[in-house]
Parts: sequence; structure tokens; C-alpha cells
Amino acid sequence: MKKIFFLLAVFTLFSSALFSQNASTYFPSTTGYKWYFKDTPLDSNNNPINNLITYSIDSFASVQDYKGRLANFIRSKNNLINFNQNTQYSDTSFVNFTGTDAWTYLSLSMIPDSIIFLQEPGFINWIKSFENWYSTFRFAQSVGSEYTVFSRDTSIYIDTLGMTVPLTLSLKTIRLNDQTVNTVYGNYLSKKFVSTFRIIYRPFPFINLTLYSRPDTAWFASGVWLVKEHIPSSSFSLAAFSIPYIINIPGTLTELAVPTSIKPISSEIPQNFQLGQNYPNPFNSMTNIEFQVQSSKFVKLVVFDLLGKEVKTLVSEYKQAGTYQVSFNAEGLSSGIYFYRMSVGDFVDTKNMVLVR
Repeated sequence: MKKIFFLLAVFTLFSSALFSQNASTYFPSTTGYKWYFKDTPLDSNNNPINNLITYSIDSFASVQDYKGRLANFIRSKNNLINFNQNTQYSDTSFVNFTGTDAWTYLSLSMIPDSIIFLQEPGFINWIKSFENWYSTFRFAQSVGSEYTVFSRDTSIYIDTLGMTVPLTLSLKTIRLNDQTVNTVYGNYLSKKFVSTFRIIYRPFPFINLTLYSRPDTAWFASGVWLVKEHIPSSSFSLAAFSIPYIINIPGTLTELAVPTSIKPISSEIPQNFQLGQNYPNPFNSMTNIEFQVQSSKFVKLVVFDLLGKEVKTLVSEYKQAGTYQVSFNAEGLSSGIYFYRMSVGDFVDTKNMVLVR
């Protein structure tokens, strides 16, 4: 679950990670879970730029200690043309659950060269000092009540401006009413949070001039975690210093997508390997297939047409023991009989399904 929180052109902030019962109930129960996302860029008016859509895959990789906390490691592939693109996982984000709070690790790994103002060593070192764990999503927080995740003041001498600049960098979050989010997998009643990141210039006491502000909205569903994220377009401006310098930062709408998304159904260990009959069957465009994995193995599930030609690979990865469901989207295929075959080691099973237009 792709995905990076508070993606700011000033620097890279949280990676995805990102809600009252225990916060952990909102996260998948077993490793191996994958999130498939469609990432739609937004223009300066927050309208979708559909011809620039990309895709991302997040994978619940492991649970281990990280920087003093037991962390859920989420590996990510980003900027994919399609979900079958052969690309390595390149990013990692971290989530820790303590009681009703979800903690995320803030990583500031890059400052763009284009942000001249931020190339001052003092400012850079101050920004890097924020790397730490933060209680970002507080599921027990009262609806409508804002809380401060972090806020820190400093004064830094900026050579390029020839002046000392008092700054405040803060992140504040508010929990809103639960909201039902419509996804390709159905409707999820989700926790909704808006997290606003700000950089504020304080030229005089009680006078605050905002250099940057962006309210990111995220929706989290029980057992699924992130189901939708809206990062609005924003801008970074030096107008407060009478400098005509502004950077426009495109936004992104992240939503669950249906390629071959595999959903864990149960973590109980089955007595054997098994391939279920698809449902509904016959079907029109979309159908679901359940399968059971007795022990951790490499699983391959492929769809063929009546002539034996491979149509689509639904699963091709190691899966832990459990029961899973995969969706098959037959959009673009003609009516007829299709076969799907599951192979795991010496186990092979084939079933047929009927597509009706």
C-alpha cells in the first residue's frame, strides 16, 4: 500500500502507511497481502489528468524491529505502466500499532535541487532532524477533534536571503466522520483522516505567513488498511520574502484498482491445496476465484482460452498458507468458455468458466 504520505516537493515524507478498536485491526493480519492502486495525477485545479495515470503495488512484506519499534514493513512499486510490469520493489514504509494509535516513520530522504531556498545547510539539517516515529493516526480520537502530530520552531540564517528566518514546521491531523468508500471490490465503511502539513514563516510574534500547506485525506478500512488517498495540488511560495518564486506541486488521487488483486480470505492453514469454482459463473466481465494454499509455496494461476492460449496470469508469486480470492476482469474478451489452471509444486488443477456478453 504504495503508497507515500505527505509527498512534498520540498522533501520526501512518510511513505504510505498509513485507524475505535485497536488500530491493528485495520491492517491485514498476515504478510503477503498486496494492495493494487491506480494513481491519477491532479492538475492545479485538482482535476484528474487521465492520460498520465500510473499504477503502484504495495506488499505487506514482514514484521520486524525498526528504529526501536515493532514495524510492519510495506514494500512498494511505483509509477507502473501496468500491474504486470517486471519492476523491483524500490521503496519501504513502516507502520507500528500501539493500542488505538497507528505510528508511522517519517523519512526525509531527498530535497529537490529545484528548491533553492531549501539548499541552505542549516535548513536541511533541521529538516532531517524530524526523522522519527510519530503517532499519526489516532483511532480513539473524537470525531472533529484536531491533534498535533508534531510542531517545531526554529530560526535559521539563510545566506541567499541575507536574513534570519523564524520557521515553524508542523503536521496536524483531524479525524472526520466515518465514510463509506466505493471501490472495485465493493463498499468499505472507512475511517477518514485529514492530515495538514505546513511550513510557516513567523516574521513577528503572533504573525504567521504560510509558505506551504497541504491537507492530505486518507480512508482506512478494517482488515484492508488504505483504500483511498487524496493528495491535493499545492504550491510552495517565497512571496512572504517579496521573492517571485513559486513551485506548483501536482496532486494525486490514489484508489484501489482491479488487475489481479489477491485478497486473503483466511489465515487458517487448509488441509490441502485446492482450487475453487469461480463465482459468479456464467459471468459478465468480472468473476472471483478462491484458492487454498496448504503451505508456503510458489503459486501460479493462469487463464486460457478454448484453444489453450494463455489469456492472463492472475497469480505468480509465493503465498503463505491460507485461503485467498483473486478477481478476473474479462473486459475485452469475447463470450465463450475459458479455463483457469492452478499449479503449486506437484499440485495442478484446472476448471472452466463461461463468459457471457
